[in-house]
Amino acid sequence: MSDVKTLVLKVGSGVLVRDGVHLDRGTFCRLVEQITHLMEAGIQVALVSSGAVALGRGRMGVERPDRQSLPKLQALAAIGQTALMQLYDSEFAHYQRRCGQVLLTRDDLDDRTRYHNARRTLRAIWGLGALPIINENDTISTDEIRFGDNDHLAARVACLLEADLLVILSDVEGVFTADPSLNPDAKRIERVIASDQSLDGFVSDTKDQLEGVGTGGMVTKIGAARIAALRGIPTVIMSGKLPERLPELMTGASVGTYLVPASTRQSSRRSWVQSLKVRGRLHCDEGAAEALKRRGKSLLPSGLVEIEGRFDEGEAVEICTIEGTAFAKGLATYPAAALRRIKGVQSNQIGTILGYHTSDVVVHRDDMVFFSNGDGE
Repeated sequence: MSDVKTLVLKVGSGVLVRDGVHLDRGTFCRLVEQITHLMEAGIQVALVSSGAVALGRGRMGVERPDRQSLPKLQALAAIGQTALMQLYDSEFAHYQRRCGQVLLTRDDLDDRTRYHNARRTLRAIWGLGALPIINENDTISTDEIRFGDNDHLAARVACLLEADLLVILSDVEGVFTADPSLNPDAKRIERVIASDQSLDGFVSDTKDQLEGVGTGGMVTKIGAARIAALRGIPTVIMSGKLPERLPELMTGASVGTYLVPASTRQSSRRSWVQSLKVRGRLHCDEGAAEALKRRGKSLLPSGLVEIEGRFDEGEAVEICTIEGTAFAKGLATYPAAALRRIKGVQSNQIGTILGYHTSDVVVHRDDMVFFSNGDGE
């Protein structure tokens, strides 16, 4: 860990908040102190911090809001976000450190232009010697109150910044072979390949121990580690209640669970494609599937059998067999409505049928990423 120069640190609501609504000031202050030490050691830190909704609840005296009430959750996030940033700003000031708020939506990271602009902004904050503090822009989220969860957001930010390490601070000490609160024989897994499917048998989709505070359990944390691993970035899941162990981690001590990539980094573009939200599915025939998986070919309209969903040109789609098994993901060169008109035809007929011609292919091989359980790369 001594070679870590760029670190994305994610802290969950279950770490920052006690009783569902009140700041755990002791943990918070120790966390800020340890982040400061990391910065003083020359490490560029980006902090992805949850806690806005929980602090908003505390400020407004809301016990447990209806998670189906999106406007109320967004209002609480707006109120709590100001409180969260005030707390960080005040505490970091004790160490003569400044921080900058960066609120992101999924669209910001799905759009290639905004993706690069977000990267430039975050690096500019580092250039000023300040700490970027990142959260979902909950108040304008349209799909749901969260990015999916802030674990996912942190993984996307780690890929964005090409970080050396992603650290997810949880209210548990890592990944265990069983629930340690129920099984005294549960063992902490010290090191594992992120894509190892045996991990799925060790965890269940439980929330943070402070029920109603967090939105992501261990399943989402492992999912985040797998996203980071696709970019060649290792992840550590460790206890945020013991932030003083961060320096131990940096010196190579066995802290938490270390999830390592199975292979080398994907290209930046393919990593970005992998992170996009799927808008539809393309079913292809056996010959097309074989050409994609075995010979690295692009997907042609002649191989299309069925198109699912509504999507535009340039949006992400899953590529499936006739039976519906997804084996890849890529960017569609035509919208769904157009693909329905040209499925099964030869590429030289596209212009005649549509009245325009964008590309000979439906998904170009350079815009395609194969899943780890597929037969492709």
